[in-house]
Amino acid sequence: MGKSWKTGLSGLALACCVAVLHAEPGPVILTVSGKISQFTDKEKNVYEFREQDLRSLKQHSVVTRTTWTPQSVFSGPLMRDILAKVGASGQKVKLRALNDYVYWIDSREFYDFDVVLARSVNHKPLDVGNRGPLWLMYPLDQMPEDKKGPAMDAKLVWQINRLVVF
Repeated sequence: MGKSWKTGLSGLALACCVAVLHAEPGPVILTVSGKISQFTDKEKNVYEFREQDLRSLKQHSVVTRTTWTPQSVFSGPLMRDILAKVGASGQKVKLRALNDYVYWIDSREFYDFDVVLARSVNHKPLDVGNRGPLWLMYPLDQMPEDKKGPAMDAKLVWQINRLVVF
């Protein structure tokens, strides 16, 4: 009885390890397409980011206030790091939100300013009910006055799930 019990336990442990290795890596949070040279799915010509992919990029924080929030800490990877990861070569980026809101931004802005694709606010993960999973955030408190206002607010796209590089 002792030997078969140990063999059964070893087999169960091995089965659990194999199941963990083949577990789903989590849902796709962000899909990037267009003028990119790196792909996670070459058939679809897209780079798909999951939570762990975004977490693996260097994280940055922007402390700023918005029209909708008091001064808060917005944290996530820089947009320029995401564009570098996918090998982006376009001049414009189209951001699309879960509700199909679309906004176009000149990609130079992501190199001129430390624009964060925020995954959390005040160290709490963003979710769909709270402008997540991703919210584009500029360092608003550090921006020149002529860049602030309604035109800048329109760029602060939340619930982002797709980027297309043109």
